[in-house]
Amino acid sequence: MTTTPDDGATREEKSASPKKKRILIGVLVVLIAGALGYYLSGRGKITTDDAFVDGRIHYVTPRVPGYVARLAVTDNQVVAAGDVLVELDPTDYQVALAQARADLASAESQLAAMELEAPLELTQTSSRVTGATAQRDALLKSLEQARKEEEAALQDTAEAQARFDQAKLDLGRYQSLHEREVVSQSDMDKATTAQHTAQAQTRASAARAEAAARRRLSVEADLDRLAAEIRLAQTGKDTARIKDVEARAQRARVDLAREKVRQAELNLGYTRIVSPVAGNVTKKAVEQGRLVAAGQPLLAVVPLDPEETWITANYKETQLTNVRPGQEVVFTVDAYPGRKFRGRVESIMAGTGAVFSLFPPENASGNYVKVVQRIPVKIVPEGLDADAPVLRLGMSVVPTILVR
Repeated sequence: MTTTPDDGATREEKSASPKKKRILIGVLVVLIAGALGYYLSGRGKITTDDAFVDGRIHYVTPRVPGYVARLAVTDNQVVAAGDVLVELDPTDYQVALAQARADLASAESQLAAMELEAPLELTQTSSRVTGATAQRDALLKSLEQARKEEEAALQDTAEAQARFDQAKLDLGRYQSLHEREVVSQSDMDKATTAQHTAQAQTRASAARAEAAARRRLSVEADLDRLAAEIRLAQTGKDTARIKDVEARAQRARVDLAREKVRQAELNLGYTRIVSPVAGNVTKKAVEQGRLVAAGQPLLAVVPLDPEETWITANYKETQLTNVRPGQEVVFTVDAYPGRKFRGRVESIMAGTGAVFSLFPPENASGNYVKVVQRIPVKIVPEGLDADAPVLRLGMSVVPTILVR
């Protein structure tokens, strides 16, 4: 029987068909196996690329104004806690301290002379009585003015104390929120600066109130002295009582002079600005010869110690279903490709970042479009030895939380 060309082609197609089916089945098996492997490898892991290295920033500000006499650090310099960063010109504060010490010595010498001096013999002339009476009338007006100043100073002290108490409460709240990463480090620093400023204002107000009280006591003592002089001039009694009143008034002046010396010593010490912690100098905004004001930010010190840094990862709210504090984390840093780091979840922020923004969204007004929110998660690195790369603030991180 003769075979035609069409019959040969049909047999070849039939023999090739099972081969194509086997190849197709093999490809499908490989794809399914790859998809299953990818699913199993990613199961129990959540990751994000919206993460960065975070840490504490210590801003350095002067307590007293002055010209910068010496700038002891440069940008990115490593400093230890207590190292001198900036020195202000101490000349004015040295002069103020010398003047305060001279005033104290003069007041103490006058007090010693009063305590050792024999009682004065007073005449009983009418002119002396008239002059003392005129002085008493003037002192009465001064006493009224001193009492008003003291009352105003006490009110200022009460207001300053109230502001300090409120700043302390705010700082406590910020500390609580900062521990849970609700607020940024800059907000924490602002709250700390506000608390320090309120505390300084409270002390200054209390000092003014104390000074006003001493001025009032001094005027009252002078009034007592004049009254004693008048009585002595009229009756001829001994002047010991007058000298005692004068000595008490002089003791108050000596105490005030001592406080001025103490304040002058503190101001002189404030001309040396030291580092609050060990770290790297950054954001330097001061140069030698520049006039700086009290409270003006000069620079910042950033500690890069592993104990002072952490990772802030902004995960989508849909990813946090099974995330808990204490879970293991594996993360990579863009600056160190190919190296993996380990850590653990320390805490999860109480709300989304939008809730704590300056202008939080008002979803109850206008049109509403649902957007998946992100919640910051604080991750603490672990197992970083001395040879580990330095994690600098702001570095991009890709963390993966092992939830299972």
